[in-house]
Order: sequence, then structure tokens, then C-alpha cells
Amino acid sequence: MKNILFEGVYSATFSIYDKNMNIIRDSVKRLIDFNTKNGIKGFYVGGGTGECTVLPNETRKQMLEAVKEFAPSDAKIIAHIGAGHLEDTEDLIYHANEIGVDAISSLPPALTSYYNANETVEYYRHLAELSDAPVIAYATPVLTCDPVWFAKEIMSFDNVIGLKVSIRDYYAFEKLKNVNGGDINILNGPDECMMAGLAMGADGAIGTTYNLLPKTSTAIYDNFKKNNIDEARKYQKHMNRLIDRLLGNNLAYWKVPLQLLGIDTGYTVAPAKMPTDEEIKTLLKDLKDMGYAEELKL
Repeated sequence: MKNILFEGVYSATFSIYDKNMNIIRDSVKRLIDFNTKNGIKGFYVGGGTGECTVLPNETRKQMLEAVKEFAPSDAKIIAHIGAGHLEDTEDLIYHANEIGVDAISSLPPALTSYYNANETVEYYRHLAELSDAPVIAYATPVLTCDPVWFAKEIMSFDNVIGLKVSIRDYYAFEKLKNVNGGDINILNGPDECMMAGLAMGADGAIGTTYNLLPKTSTAIYDNFKKNNIDEARKYQKHMNRLIDRLLGNNLAYWKVPLQLLGIDTGYTVAPAKMPTDEEIKTLLKDLKDMGYAEELKL
């Protein structure tokens, strides 16, 4: 199947930057090393986890360049190029073309409820025409049309190979995997439901928590593929308890566990509130008490 280019587990990479919005390169290198040494197949750079809605293009470009430099040659890199303005999106596509990536991706246009279904489809047609790399579209809960209809439309375009699916309707998910005779690259979005996505035919998974628990996340995937369902479920539950602890906090808090790796987690721009020293201390203690400290080390 020519469109199934991405299988396995991919981290939706944190953007780690200082108050001047410059990428902290050593931190990125340490995060990339930690992930790849523990089974991560590649990186989804500059998406929601990468703070695409608040970071300027220059910072996003720096981050993509750093991942490209530090990732092993066999790691696949997907550049999320969606932005609030189409001109910014186009600028990020040209940059991705220049440095070379394995695919580009994008959330639907901002405030997508103000766009009709055909306009959203045309948005992805435009991306496919500009990109040198294959395009992975996005099915989200705010998509304003039937996701199966949407998938059929975009898969008719040259250069579109599939979808990152972040809806939790796994009935629709199964139907998505049947589009184009099954020759559609489907990547599960919700971290807490990786097993559900794999059960419905996902080729792989992209997620935030995989930055923090790469060994656990790849164990879910590998055990599921080997039909070790009870073992996969055990690892899924283990990851979900970390999600329970972090859910409801902004990305500055999600980056805190990286401090157990000795990584400088930098800054997170407003309106996100930076955690206090006491909050950091409490969170790190909780993670140790919950049994995550062993995995969160280089």
C-alpha cells in the first residue's frame, strides 16, 4: 500500500524555548535522544503540543531545524505547518520544503466552524499543491463535516496520504480506515485511547505523553501488534494515570516531568501561567510516588 508511510509511535514534540523565544537546543537534543533511545519512531513538530497557536514562525522554524539536526537519520519527521494566517502557513511549508521533512500536517483552519466543509477541503488541496512532502490531514472534534466524507474528498488529491485522527468516535474511526480501499495512513490522536485506535486499524499513534513515557508508549504498540493484549492494556493504564495527573494543566506543567531528565524546560508564553517552585516540587514528588521516575531518566 503506497500511502502507509508512517507506522509505530511518534512524539508530538514539546517546543522548548527561552524568554526571548529562542529554542534551547541542548534541551531539544536531550529530549530527542531520550525518545529515540526508547523506541520512538519519529517526531510531530510544531503541532498543538508544540504551541503552534502562540509561537512566531521564527521560533517554530528553529524548533523544526533542531529536531531535524538531532534526530537519527532513520527517524521520520512530520512538520505541522498550520497557523492562524494562511500566509504564515505557506511560509512554514516553504521552510519545510527547504530543509526536507518526511511529511507535513495541519489542523483545519483556525476557527474552523466559520469555514464550510468545502472550504476546509480546499485548504488541504492548497497545502498538497505547495508541499514537496506528503500531507497528513487532521480529523478533529471540531471538523464541520462528516469525517468519512472529508477523508474521501482529500484522499482524491495527489500528495495527501492520510489523517491524524483525534476524534474519539471509534465507529467513525473504523470507517475512516476503510477509505481508499484501506490505503490510507491513519494515526491515532488521543493518547489515552491508543489501544482503541490500534484495534480499529490505526497504523500508528502521535501523542504528547509519548515525550514523557516513550518506553511505555512503544510497549503499548509493540504488545498490541504481537497480540499480547493484557500486557498492552497494562501499559495503557500505566500511561493513563500520568495523563490523569497532568490533565487540566497547561503545557508548562506538562513539560515539568522533563526536569527529572535534567532538561531545562525553559519558558511558556502567556496566557499560560508558569508553575511555581512549590507546584513543581509537588508534581515531581507525585511522579516519583506514582512510579514514573525510573522511566523519566536518560
